[in-house]
Amino acid sequence: MPRRKSSAIPKPIKPVRSYEPEFALADDSHWFVYLFALTDCSGFKVGFSCNPLQRISTFSRRYFERFDLMQSMLCRVPDCDAARALESELKSTLAAYQAPAPLWVPLEAGGHTEWFSAVYFSDAEARARSRLRADSIRPAFEQFAADLLRAKSSFEAWAVHRAQQAADIRQFATRGYAVRDRSSGLRDWLGAYRYFDIPLFVDDPEVGRIIEQYALLAD
Repeated sequence: MPRRKSSAIPKPIKPVRSYEPEFALADDSHWFVYLFALTDCSGFKVGFSCNPLQRISTFSRRYFERFDLMQSMLCRVPDCDAARALESELKSTLAAYQAPAPLWVPLEAGGHTEWFSAVYFSDAEARARSRLRADSIRPAFEQFAADLLRAKSSFEAWAVHRAQQAADIRQFATRGYAVRDRSSGLRDWLGAYRYFDIPLFVDDPEVGRIIEQYALLAD
């Protein structure tokens, strides 16, 4: 006798460790001091990180719209101590020119006292260049484009998983359950790949179109 289909609640969605792709995790083998210039020319952020791509996305998931990535600079240094020392020197030099953080920067991102007037960006860049070799400094655009290209395959796998989760979540929602849709994160990462002109799902464009559809449905 054939088994009847169950009308029970579907199995819970398996949780994932992070709402970000694997490549967004830190790598403490490389350290950078960053100068992130705002697109509206109102200021710039000074700091250091072992993963500047992850760091800038904490200020805004649409970092590629909020920041001028061609003007923004990444200064590669040997280790964390060197990064901390250069950052401290830059902030000390710029102390009199502190500016408020943009209102759209979340409080949990931290670093709200490390924003400075855009007028002094060139001074900060010149000071950094005086301390480092020329090939240690590059536009953030170049570094981030390289990071995203290198992570393309792992991102595609993450995007498929996230789109499937979005489909499952919507199924729960149609049954009246309170759920939180995380597909907006997928939308922003797809936006970043478009900004850097890195094609995705070249071998299977139909999958790419489906994922784009789920991302567009995000609130």
